[in-house]
Amino acid sequence: MTATLHTYLQRVQNFLRDTSQKLEDPGTLINYVNDARREVAGRSDCIRIVPPISGPVVSTTIVSGGTGYTAPVGTVSTPDSPGGGPVNPAGAQATVTVSQAGGVITNVAVTYGGDGYFAPSVTITDPTGVGAAVTATTVPILTANPAQEVYPFKLVDLSSFPGVASIHAVRSVSIIYANSRYSVAVYSFSQYQAQIRNYGPGMYNYTPGFGAQFGRGTEGSFYLYPPPQQTYQMEWDCSCLPSDMTSPYDWEPIPDPYTDAVAYWAAHLAYLELQNYNAARAYEDMFDKRMERFGSYTLRGRAINPYGRP
Repeated sequence: MTATLHTYLQRVQNFLRDTSQKLEDPGTLINYVNDARREVAGRSDCIRIVPPISGPVVSTTIVSGGTGYTAPVGTVSTPDSPGGGPVNPAGAQATVTVSQAGGVITNVAVTYGGDGYFAPSVTITDPTGVGAAVTATTVPILTANPAQEVYPFKLVDLSSFPGVASIHAVRSVSIIYANSRYSVAVYSFSQYQAQIRNYGPGMYNYTPGFGAQFGRGTEGSFYLYPPPQQTYQMEWDCSCLPSDMTSPYDWEPIPDPYTDAVAYWAAHLAYLELQNYNAARAYEDMFDKRMERFGSYTLRGRAINPYGRP
């Protein structure tokens, strides 16, 4: 089904035989629907994201306006870290326009942000002007930072994922190093504490090689050791929870067929409130069966190599 808050409410009211809203007010049902959406996401792990390693150029900053400019032209560097996504897999060249007043660069406007940028730069050329310096900024990128070991989940920017509220677990972490990507070895925090980070602060390496999740839920953190000497892009394989739906226009990140299970858990919660425990148990059982079936639908077994060779 096309999952909207309206369709969820309509389905729950049908399960309650309460389309006239005599048993439950819509505000209460909205709370149950959102509780059910979190339950579906947590059980199924169906909202998984990898924060971007690059993106478009979104802004520029004039560090120095220079002098003597008459016909300045701005050129953005070529995409330095294409993400391989379906829209611009090889990146896309960004463009800017440059304005001057009295020979001084006064504005560098992004006319097209392009794609595939991690560390963009802008060069100003002119037959007469000298001394201008401009920096460029892309979208927030998840990075391993110099001397930083701890990365709280709640500080990861999720704005590029509509409807996703928070990270509640990290399955794996990869570091982008030179022209390669490697995954760090992930341990339990107790083992990480006892055997890996026992050298204490000040122990730095070129790139982190070990990690551990500390804490569960949205207040958790991921630890990386040794802390790097410079900034590296990171890719996290994240399990996430959805934002609450409060209007018919809110985006639903839970994919089909898992959306079909939401109303069953919401009805279970509503029947618990109404103290109809037989109906509550029945809808809990129906929810469990649907979640089990959806898991078998979406996680088919497969041979790694159908030819039997390693």
